[in-house]
Amino acid sequence: MKSFWNRGRSYDVENALRRNKPQPRDEFVTSLAEHVRGERRRARSGLRVALAGVMTVALLAALAPVGALGYASSAAKGVVNAASRVAATHAQPTAVHSPARDQYKKPKKCKKGTKRKGNKCVKVKKSAKGARVSRRGPRFTG
Repeated sequence: MKSFWNRGRSYDVENALRRNKPQPRDEFVTSLAEHVRGERRRARSGLRVALAGVMTVALLAALAPVGALGYASSAAKGVVNAASRVAATHAQPTAVHSPARDQYKKPKKCKKGTKRKGNKCVKVKKSAKGARVSRRGPRFTG
């Protein structure tokens, strides 16, 4: 690093600090390691879980009167619906245009008043109403 006023000389501050840094004694390092590994850490984990639970209940109690819980639940349902639509898979993908589909396709239904003859729908001729014969018995003459 160069000084602003004295640009000709440069100072290597980082290397000088690293060379002259104090080293801790071995007894201090071992006592510090034992202190850190102590049993206090286990007791703190239970306290942290309890604190998180209390804070969650307090947050829910604060948001309940304003209706934020209903809004959050409906937003969560929307996210789940969107995710299920994206992740939905079809059991068997089918090809829209394939030789098998062309060969085995179902014939189209004929319109009302027509019937199928071969591959085409042909208009049915209407017969006179009096000429119809009932198959169940004679005509009513009464």
